[in-house]
Amino acid sequence: MYKGLLTTILLIMSVSSFGGVQSICGKEDNRVPSYDNEIGRLFAGENHAGCTVTMISEDCGITAGHCKSVLKYAEFNTPASIGGIPQASAPEDVYEIDQETIVSTDGGPGDDWAVLKLKANELTGKLPGAVQGFYEVSFTAPKKRSLLSITGYGRDLPDDERNFAQQTNSGLLEKAGDFWYGKSVFTHTVDTMGGNSGSTVIDVTSGKIIGIHTHGGCTSTGGSNMGTLISKHEALKAAIKSCLQN
Repeated sequence: MYKGLLTTILLIMSVSSFGGVQSICGKEDNRVPSYDNEIGRLFAGENHAGCTVTMISEDCGITAGHCKSVLKYAEFNTPASIGGIPQASAPEDVYEIDQETIVSTDGGPGDDWAVLKLKANELTGKLPGAVQGFYEVSFTAPKKRSLLSITGYGRDLPDDERNFAQQTNSGLLEKAGDFWYGKSVFTHTVDTMGGNSGSTVIDVTSGKIIGIHTHGGCTSTGGSNMGTLISKHEALKAAIKSCLQN
C-alpha cells in the first residue's frame, strides 16, 4: 500500500512542471473520458505521463514548447490508469519523436509551442497519422465566444482510472490578444489540469485546431486558462506549414 502511494506521489511530482497551477474553471471538474485517436500522450522514460500532442498530418505533431523535456515518445490509444498510475499503450501505438525536427519556443503565454515529426512505428512501419488520423489546422482567427474543446492527459486524483488518462471538456473562447502578453495569446474556460499542456484547442464549429493550451489561470471563482493562438503567431504558422510541406 505504502509503496503504491509513494509511486503515485513521485509520479505527480515528476510531471508538476508541465501542469502549472490548477486550472479547473468553476467549482466542478467537468472533464469526461474520451478516446480520440489523433491525440497522444508524451513521455520520456518509464513514467507514462507528461504532456499532450496532436497529429496534424501523417507525421507532424504539435504541442507546447515547455514540454520539450518529454519530447521523446508519443503513445496513442492509451488505456485507463490503474491505482492512479498511467499505463503504457500497446507497442504498435508508440512512436519515437525525431529529435532533429523539433522546432519550439518556451516564451510564456502566447509564445509557447512546439512543432515536430514522429517516426514510423518500429513494429508496423507505419506513421502515426496514417494509423491514428490527424486534425486540420486553421490559420484563421476564431470568433470571440466560440465554443472550444480540449482533449488531453491531465492529472485527476483521486480518480484511479482517469489520472493522466485521456479526457475532454468544452468551454468558451474568452479573449484573443492581450496588452501584456501580445496578440498571439488567448484565454478560454475549458477545464484542464497538469498534463494537458500541449493539448490542441479545437473550434467545435469548424472541427479545426485554432491554438495550443499552455497555461492555467482558472479557479473555482473565475479566471481563464491560456494558450498560443496559431493565426496570430507568425513563427508558429511558418513552422507548421514547413512541417506539413516537407
